[in-house]
Amino acid sequence: MKRLRASHAPRSRSFAPFVLAGLVVAFGFGFLYGCASAPPSAPSDRFPLDPREGLTGPFDASIEKGWRALQSGDPAGAGRAFEDAASGASRRAGAIGAVEALVLQEKPEAAEPTCARELADGPGTLPLWTACGERAARAGDPAAAFALYERAADRAPQRRGIVRRADELRAQATDAVLTAAERDSERGRRKEAAAGVAQALAWNPGSASVLVRAAEVECAGGEKESALRYYRDALALGGVDEDAERRAGDLALETGDYAMAVMVFDSLAARDPQLKDRAAEARLAFRIDNWPDAERQAARTRRLTRSGAALLVSWMFPELREGRIRSGVVAGDVLERKDRAVMIRAVGLGLLDVDPETHRARPDAPLSRTAAAQFLLRLAVVLGKPGGPTGCLGPAPEASRTGTDAIRLAARCGLLSESGGMYVSGPEMTRGMDRLRSTYAVGETARRD
Repeated sequence: MKRLRASHAPRSRSFAPFVLAGLVVAFGFGFLYGCASAPPSAPSDRFPLDPREGLTGPFDASIEKGWRALQSGDPAGAGRAFEDAASGASRRAGAIGAVEALVLQEKPEAAEPTCARELADGPGTLPLWTACGERAARAGDPAAAFALYERAADRAPQRRGIVRRADELRAQATDAVLTAAERDSERGRRKEAAAGVAQALAWNPGSASVLVRAAEVECAGGEKESALRYYRDALALGGVDEDAERRAGDLALETGDYAMAVMVFDSLAARDPQLKDRAAEARLAFRIDNWPDAERQAARTRRLTRSGAALLVSWMFPELREGRIRSGVVAGDVLERKDRAVMIRAVGLGLLDVDPETHRARPDAPLSRTAAAQFLLRLAVVLGKPGGPTGCLGPAPEASRTGTDAIRLAARCGLLSESGGMYVSGPEMTRGMDRLRSTYAVGETARRD
């Protein structure tokens, strides 16, 4: 037994150095291999990303060297390291890293060929999409940048930095597309403008602000009906700023969508008292739209006649159609007319003058601004009651004034504009009558059978 132990002891001592050396070498190779091929355990969520992410190694040591240079703020050194990548996964990682290095050196144009080649080769990875997305963004192409970042965000929604950058680029791309669409619309390039609007809406479904921009694009090309549809959709979503609301209301009035105009301006007036007159105008337009043909045409005519003014007052103040007339003035030129009843009533109430020599009321003559001012001031006297309004619309306004004095007084009372031409339009006269109707809480309570 002693001989046996003596003979085995030297042999075990002779193998020990070799075993120890093998373990050291194996550990060293394993360490180096791990450094060259393993991406960081906690991947970044913003550009630049480790170019090895999403690829299967092994990778050359140059990739790790390049990535460390990127992280240390040395993109030029990183670019040189990535150029040393050999083939396979290392070559692709090196190409992605080279793009990142060029972008960080503010050389996006130089990276364009590499991006085109690598994106076409596939499959895509997060580092490739974000690197080429940043390249496009810094080259002034936010739409292409967003398309790439959107793919990255869809692939890794948990990477909040990537998602935030995608949202930033979405906003930039949307603005760029809609700005171009507005230019196309102004130039009559309807197809291109429509494509831009469609793209922006596809990127931003359910966005009130983008719908408002789409409406502005349509307005730039004179497509008011289309613009109004976009405004309506935006208002339904809510969150539209007041300036856009007002533009929507103005467009609704212009295009004849009076129900929408009333909704918009009533809402605005509730928040801004200065818009109460605009809300009243919208409500009046809505009422006029439901009037009989003759009255509606009179209210909208560009140059109102004297008979048109008589027709409007008869319709808007039905309580004045009956009752005793104190004046015995008769206008001979109205007796054979179909509208003689309303003309006789207007003359009898003193709202329209009759020439004392010819006994003519001239029903088809345009209503001058002076005659319109006198008409409205006299109507205020007819409507006035004890305890009614005070001031210029009190029980006895100075209705006897003539010429510029009557116009000035009517303007001060908010019934008529002091300027605007020799004759008045139907809308202007109708607004003045409506002001009196609201002030005295009378009128338009009945409808013609």
